[in-house]
Amino acid sequence: MLPVSEKENDGLTDPACSISMHRDLTIMQPLLLKPGRKEFVWPRLNSSTVQLAYGEPLELFCSHGFRKGSPGGNAKSAIVTCEGNDELGYATESYNISHFACQRPVYHVAERTGGHCYGGSTLIRIGFELAPDRFVQLYEVCFDEVQLHSHYVKYSLSPHNGHHQRAVKRPSFLQGSFYADLKMSSLYSFTQQHATVQRILGTQARADAVLDSKRGLFLSRGHLAAKSDFIFGSHQRASFWLLNVAPQWQRFNAFNWQRIETAVKEYVTANGLWLTVYTGTYGVLELPDGNGDPQQLFLDYEPARDPPGRIPVPKLFYKVLIDEQNRAGIALIGVNNPHATPEEIAEQYVVCRDISGAIDWIRWKRDSIADGYSYACDVNEFNDVTGHLELVQPIGKLLL
Repeated sequence: MLPVSEKENDGLTDPACSISMHRDLTIMQPLLLKPGRKEFVWPRLNSSTVQLAYGEPLELFCSHGFRKGSPGGNAKSAIVTCEGNDELGYATESYNISHFACQRPVYHVAERTGGHCYGGSTLIRIGFELAPDRFVQLYEVCFDEVQLHSHYVKYSLSPHNGHHQRAVKRPSFLQGSFYADLKMSSLYSFTQQHATVQRILGTQARADAVLDSKRGLFLSRGHLAAKSDFIFGSHQRASFWLLNVAPQWQRFNAFNWQRIETAVKEYVTANGLWLTVYTGTYGVLELPDGNGDPQQLFLDYEPARDPPGRIPVPKLFYKVLIDEQNRAGIALIGVNNPHATPEEIAEQYVVCRDISGAIDWIRWKRDSIADGYSYACDVNEFNDVTGHLELVQPIGKLLL
């Protein structure tokens, strides 16, 4: 994760070496690291290039080694030094960054830390294991191993996030060893969703009324930490763990939630903020069955099992932003139910005092239920409801 104090090289006025995210880094890019440390090297603020001073070292890491013919040879790591004119010195010779391509895309891992979070859930870290005692973390997950869902993911955003590598191909999602015997890809298919919803709500007619692929009424894999919340392509690929998604209605995913994600990064960059971000879910969505009785929705459901439902469809998605240095924060919340009525929104889904009227930096259709009704709250008030976050001290100010 990016330390809040990580602001080195921002004042570099005449860099001797530049590495462009868009021009120089391919899918076979190495990790860019501070030599021997558990820290990434980031692009200069308001820039898409990594800039090095003359004589400054940079560690390049490939989990499967460098490609054949690379000056890095069979090694996984190479420490190069900026020699000026974008040339990198290594073993008495000079090269450019393209010579240090990896044999395969850098491998990321998800592993249990042994720690615990909300309700006794499991803490999992996702990042890159460089050595047995050297792990560079991108984000952390609070995961319920009984109902198989993530309460939240925790990561950092900074002004460096004003630029991210574009046109990075989306890889397949990874489920790892976290979902028992489930085949998660099939659970998210429309056919399987329809069958599961029909089993829960009791009739095909109810399932037909709830799900309609032509109108975007189906559940997609909604990223918690967005792909574009990560700067380099190698980091973006690590966002494709199923630990980092939850069932989200597609219309909500594609509209108001996306507007929130984009606006947050723009706001962080424009205001020079260094934030800790918790993006998560709260509650389980309930819809009426054929008799009008509310039933909780899950992607995996077996009535005779304990618990009968796994992979719950969340009631709410949230993004809590905390400026730890100034003890300021805000909670941005979206309703994951396109079938709710305005009365239900007010009575069941707005769980804290709505202060969204004070926010002018998100271009959302806040009141659109089909696109994900959204609002904002004081962090302390929202956390009093969810109980998810272990705040060292109350957040004293609103981040507006």
